[in-house]
Amino acid sequence: MAKNKQNPVKTASAGLRENRIENVLAFMAAGVIGVSIICMAISLIYYAMGGSPMQIIAALPLVGFPIGFILVFSLLITAIVRKARENRK
Repeated sequence: MAKNKQNPVKTASAGLRENRIENVLAFMAAGVIGVSIICMAISLIYYAMGGSPMQIIAALPLVGFPIGFILVFSLLITAIVRKARENRK
């Protein structure tokens, strides 16, 4: 049987390779926001138990959430630009 070159079948991993910048931004945003949420939960548990957490753990969400917001916003911009380029073609 001959292979159909005009209509290739996309696999699940093909979506990860097509837009590498978008994938990197999405994973970075998820990682930064996830670590910030975990550090916030650790800080709240420490405070509830009457202790004080390490300063880096308490301060990380103050830096992580704005960085995560910037990453999500840049992901949105790159997706809009890519869709606009696809619609022009």
